[in-house]
Amino acid sequence: MITMLDKYFYDDFFKYYGNIPAVRVSDHINSNMELFASVYDDAYYSVLINEGLNVAKTAGVIGTSYFKFCEQLGKKTSFGFPKEQNLNKFMFDIAFIYLYNNIPEQVSEFLGVKLLMRNIYTEVAEQLYGNKTEESVEKIKTIATADSYGIKRDTPKSRDEWFFNLCVEVGSNSKCFSRKIGAVLSRDKSVISTGYNGPPRGIPTCDQRWNLDKEFSKKYNDRIKNKETKGRCPRYVIGFKSGEGLDVCVAGHAERNALINAARLGIETRGFKDDPTTLYMSCGIPCTPCMVEIINAGVSEIVVTVISFYDQSAEYLLQNSELKIRLFDFLK
Repeated sequence: MITMLDKYFYDDFFKYYGNIPAVRVSDHINSNMELFASVYDDAYYSVLINEGLNVAKTAGVIGTSYFKFCEQLGKKTSFGFPKEQNLNKFMFDIAFIYLYNNIPEQVSEFLGVKLLMRNIYTEVAEQLYGNKTEESVEKIKTIATADSYGIKRDTPKSRDEWFFNLCVEVGSNSKCFSRKIGAVLSRDKSVISTGYNGPPRGIPTCDQRWNLDKEFSKKYNDRIKNKETKGRCPRYVIGFKSGEGLDVCVAGHAERNALINAARLGIETRGFKDDPTTLYMSCGIPCTPCMVEIINAGVSEIVVTVISFYDQSAEYLLQNSELKIRLFDFLK
């Protein structure tokens, strides 16, 4: 029956129904048929409709085109068909009803329009469970979170506290086994980018490096002995102290990733006097490489949890830049 979906069917669809919403076409045609029946003899109407659907069914089975279908149906119905009615439109309506009732998805795809009304329940069930069975649909109708109709949390005492909470939520997705840090870049009191620390996109977590990087494993194998490596930071497993063995770490810092994510999406990070940007982070003052990128990205201000420097160069950069710095206001 898909052979009936030809150029002539496409043209007739838009000729007769191109001016109404596609999802309403089926109802519109059925209404036309009912009106036709109310004006003309019911018996004649029934014979005409059945004749048309039989021709359409035959055309669908043997693979006839819509053009040929119209030729065949026209020969059978032209005699006695009301002159004030449009026979060509009637034949299209018959073809459409037949195809819509049997292969609605293919008709919709062929025409490039949405003929079927969305069923939100089945749509969401398929997304969540991978199917749209009756059981899955019923689950969708009853499922809900405890806070579906309102968040039962205390309102943050300040915007700073709200942004800090966002940093914590963002950081919770970190794959770093050492610490989880989140950063939120904002403009005009709105979030424009986020980032958390961890390996680059698509790169395995660092605890898998022992199995994936033979040179790395060979270099440090004698220092791990029988220590557990799964779910643990390689630097700590090897025995490096804080601040040592940084070349072993393949993670990007949260504040750096917030800037990279903005760049990836074409979002401007540079702040201006009347339109500043602020980078909130759930950590202390950034390290030297991150500080370089923050300054070069044009960020106006950073907000941190503690005034402590990761290294001396970071302090030097901050002292000689115009980058503003402050603590979250709820820490006072």
